[in-house]
Amino acid sequence: MFNRILIIVFLQAAIGYLVLPEIFASDIDGQELYAKHCVLCHGEDGTGKTDLGSGLGARDFNDKAFQAGITDEQILEQIENGTEEKMFPFKDKLSSEEMHALVPVIRAFGK
Repeated sequence: MFNRILIIVFLQAAIGYLVLPEIFASDIDGQELYAKHCVLCHGEDGTGKTDLGSGLGARDFNDKAFQAGITDEQILEQIENGTEEKMFPFKDKLSSEEMHALVPVIRAFGK
């Protein structure tokens, strides 16, 4: 009986860890976050054709190959930890919920 309770508690914790950030992210204005934190390099149009973005080689979010070749989890990883020599990490600037809120904004450029 105790083992069943432990399993249930563990599963609930795991589900909460994976699902809650996405639930809370829906209450956050991802467009506003993008304008504040991403536009400088990726541009309002997501092409990465800004002075800073061009110099750093910022990704073009409109690129169909990029959109098809990356998962939401990989996008979150890049937002959180940055990319070597290009994008600095946002793990100390944005909450998990805010990073999750940026994913649909980035995905919208590919549509």
